[in-house]
Amino acid sequence: MQAKISKINKLVDEGYVLTRTKYGFVDFKNSSGRSVNIFGLFRSPAGFSWIAFFFPFAVCSQIKEWSYFYYCGILLAIASLIQGITGFEAGSAVGIAIGVQYAYMFPYLRKIASDSGVVDSSVGKSIVIGILLSILAAIPSMIIDGVFAFF
Repeated sequence: MQAKISKINKLVDEGYVLTRTKYGFVDFKNSSGRSVNIFGLFRSPAGFSWIAFFFPFAVCSQIKEWSYFYYCGILLAIASLIQGITGFEAGSAVGIAIGVQYAYMFPYLRKIASDSGVVDSSVGKSIVIGILLSILAAIPSMIIDGVFAFF
């Protein structure tokens, strides 16, 4: 992870600007003010974090990136609505998409958290809190699934 953050630091030293949007996403702009694509196999400046792909709930909890849980809750609720209306099961695709998205965003989010003075939670505490918040975020989706089960 330190190598990924070093790449970001090098670009920031060259005039790039790293910010977090009000919705919790990463906004990375080059020295001329144009947004840089942080997603993509060969185009991402910092690369892909496998830990964040498999355990986004834990790493986001560790750096106190609470917007992850709001985002998951909203997307899972939308997936439940789609499944209830069309019968197409979209939950698995949403889960994979969220994992990929946060795997690319995590190095930037970690740098932003570090620069903001956020103290990381312990790994064990992050896993427990992340699981509990993930369950909490899935409750609206479960309610929607339950409503459609009666129809």
